[in-house]
Amino acid sequence: MQNQNISKPTHLNNFIYLDNAATTFPKAPGVKEAVSGFLENIGASAGRSGHSLSIKSGRILYQTRKALASLIGLKDCKRILFTLNATMAINTLLQGFLKERDIVVVTQMEHNAIKRPLNALKERLNLEVREIPCSSMHAVDLKSAESMLKGAKLLACAHINNVSGAMIPLEYLSTLAKAHNVAFLLDGAQSVGCVEMNEVMSQVDFLALSAHKGLLSPMGVGALIVADNFAIERIEPLVFGGTGSLSEAEIQPEFLPDRFESGTPNMHGIAGLQAGLEWIKNKGVKNIHKHELLLREQLISGLSGIPNIKIYNTQGQSGGTLSLDVRNHTLSKVAEILDREFGVCVRVGLHCSPSSHKSLGSFERGGTIRLSPGIFNTSAEIESTMDALRNIATRCAQ
Repeated sequence: MQNQNISKPTHLNNFIYLDNAATTFPKAPGVKEAVSGFLENIGASAGRSGHSLSIKSGRILYQTRKALASLIGLKDCKRILFTLNATMAINTLLQGFLKERDIVVVTQMEHNAIKRPLNALKERLNLEVREIPCSSMHAVDLKSAESMLKGAKLLACAHINNVSGAMIPLEYLSTLAKAHNVAFLLDGAQSVGCVEMNEVMSQVDFLALSAHKGLLSPMGVGALIVADNFAIERIEPLVFGGTGSLSEAEIQPEFLPDRFESGTPNMHGIAGLQAGLEWIKNKGVKNIHKHELLLREQLISGLSGIPNIKIYNTQGQSGGTLSLDVRNHTLSKVAEILDREFGVCVRVGLHCSPSSHKSLGSFERGGTIRLSPGIFNTSAEIESTMDALRNIATRCAQ
């Protein structure tokens, strides 16, 4: 099961990169060239001037919005609001939408990108935050979900868990949220570009994403995306300032995307995102998801039953990420051996998501060893990684 038609840069041949849940690497072919091409040949700020270079920059900005809108099933690309990352997108929505004594529903396995801003707002706005229970296999308790949504203003949860790879039942939760007139924020940091989402904006009201993960693009670009039918005036901007429009006015423009996009955008990063989106379109998101799932299944099959190795499997649909433990050894020591002796790059610990580990049962251990294959990994690399883990597990047993 080799990943055909993709060549890995030769300088990476000594490494097996399995930390794609943190940031994908390498990036899509064409991304580096798009970034350097912008910096070398355009360089101008979009929407700030009338000269030809600024117009070219503005065209890249518009074309990238259109390409991203097409990927997620959004009609009005002006509702794509560029940010620095998914965390800023989530903060923009939470701080701009929630009011005094609102009720917010989350799951028991949310990332700190949702938990920390909610905890800060809980103190400031006297919010009530309800947590839907999850099983040790990261399955959402659907009966509890329905009861908790009654009277709530917002449901906020990750599409794919960054620790276990578990995927929430999006269609079911979307139906529940609509039935209870609850707005739905989906954290798509781990899913956009990795799983098919061409109808997602008909299922949720808000989508947060980062370009540097599944979209195989540069760091420093994210987006908050607002559904076509959601009243934008219900959200207050997080940042105010210059937009290149209505400069005679000393108040923020009301129209999109300027209402939420103050300051100069990261145009070389957005140029890279445009290239990443084009590559993903040609490759096909379904093909990407299929490949990552095959590598995940290879890991599960090859490591199940190995003494001293515990796999934290999930229930239901998933992305490509998998967590495990090599017992009788510290997590950091396993990561060190994998890196120094075998050239395998993984992440260990709590992964900015202690809630996920509490429900998974790995919190007291200090977390897990997370393997997150990507589209550029091969079956041979997974086999080498499993050989390394088997070797370490044997040492631990001695």
